Amino acid sequence: MNLEFEPFREEYYPEYASWFADPELNRHLGPMDKDWLDAVLSEPESAGVTWAVFCRAELVAVVETVFDPHNQLPAAITAVATKPTLRRQGIGTAVLEHIIALHRSRGIAEHVAYVSVDNPAGRRLVEKVGFSPAASRPNEHGFIEFRLRR
Repeated sequence: MNLEFEPFREEYYPEYASWFADPELNRHLGPMDKDWLDAVLSEPESAGVTWAVFCRAELVAVVETVFDPHNQLPAAITAVATKPTLRRQGIGTAVLEHIIALHRSRGIAEHVAYVSVDNPAGRRLVEKVGFSPAASRPNEHGFIEFRLRR
């Protein structure tokens, strides 16, 4: 799968926001609004990157990452969204593997992801690429912490 990664730009927003008509995506990562876009566009790269992922010029996924400015905490994968019509084709896995490899090439060896307890697809995705649950119970917000160290 030939994927191209670009930092998320404003012109990608209408297409991405349209994905949130899908109830599953909206329940786990929504709602999508201009506040999200403003935050993404104003975030310095040192704090994280939201990637727009393309396959043959089609937006197929968006992945959000957050970095600790003091390099004391693992890099966080805060969202992986696959275009709803393209789910279960391996795109999420390929995207996450690419991001982890990119981070690894930059010296980032540890990642954390928080997955809602009611998001089995998210759990399968992070476990497929090697994340392990760090706790058996969800935190006070209903998320299970997963860790990956390579």
